[in-house]
Amino acid sequence: MLRPRRFRPSMRSGWTLAVLTVVSLVMFLWANNSRVTRISPVYDEKHEAAVWMQAAMDTLRTRRYPQAEFIDAVNDPNASTLIGQQFSPITTETGDLEAKWTALNPNMGAVLVHYFHEAGLDSNDIIAVGLSGSLPGMNLAMYAAVEAINLRPLVITSVGASSWGANDPYFTWLDMERELIDAGLLEQGSLYASIGGGDDIGRQLSPRGRDLIRDAIDRNNLRLLYADDLDEAVDVRMNTYDSYAGSEPIALYVNIGGGVASLGHSRNALLIGEGLFDRLPQVNYPRRGVMQAMNARSIPVLNLVNITEIAGDFDLPLSPNPLPPPGEGLLFREVKYNMTITVAALIIVLATLMIVLFFDRRAQRLDRPGADPDTLL
Repeated sequence: MLRPRRFRPSMRSGWTLAVLTVVSLVMFLWANNSRVTRISPVYDEKHEAAVWMQAAMDTLRTRRYPQAEFIDAVNDPNASTLIGQQFSPITTETGDLEAKWTALNPNMGAVLVHYFHEAGLDSNDIIAVGLSGSLPGMNLAMYAAVEAINLRPLVITSVGASSWGANDPYFTWLDMERELIDAGLLEQGSLYASIGGGDDIGRQLSPRGRDLIRDAIDRNNLRLLYADDLDEAVDVRMNTYDSYAGSEPIALYVNIGGGVASLGHSRNALLIGEGLFDRLPQVNYPRRGVMQAMNARSIPVLNLVNITEIAGDFDLPLSPNPLPPPGEGLLFREVKYNMTITVAALIIVLATLMIVLFFDRRAQRLDRPGADPDTLL
């Protein structure tokens, strides 16, 4: 009489594979459902920065509408009035509309808070900043984070702007700063301003374009930072930062946009990349700017040029319409897995698989001719 064979786990058994599938699925669901949403450790500062940036944009929109010559509903559907013209007398180079639009997300203020905390900044720390008129949204984000953390910025602005930036000769970035100061949102704006453009002296701009920039500097009661060439422009900026910092250390240098005095050369933006650097990459730079000079003093550098890449890093939408409200996104909340449950689920799946493999291997040995089951373990 034949005895019924006992069930033995085997990778060749459909029942065994079904059990493994069920166990794996149950463990996956267990681990996946262990996720919890945690508030960002610096949620209050990030939210404050986003709210400030939204208030600043609302203020500039309100102040500019009565004077605006036109509102471009196609290229600026959010009616921010912070998307400039494609070409104007103070336009220094072609720019990317998507980048200018993406930078107007008020939650970019929280991005700068993230970077500043990553750099280890505390209240009352001094940061040196190089701005241009090309990215008004990121300029606002910088000031938003400064206000939220209570930093002391030393800002020098290159007034010229690329396409779609602050390139309206009668509403330059300096005019925007003045509006924010008058509205009580900003205590101090730029300390000095340069023309910008080629060699930071307006090369490739028309004489009228350079005159319009000088007019903007004059009407905003700032002094023109002028040098005969790029090397001198870098030296003048470094001396200016040192003069205002005095005996106190500069904790971080921030570059926003493609200002040539700050970068040294437009190609350096690609060679350096985006984000925070304790040490800049050791490459053959075509020319060196303030960023390299600061880093040579062991001062960390924050480079913010490729805005679409930065948005992707922080899961922010590109060219959002409408603009997201302050406090929206993963910048403010982190989704975390319960690692104890996740590891336990993994161990159970692996243990189940090892048991099946053990019995499967033992069964294969038993099936060999002359095998003694008492000697096989």
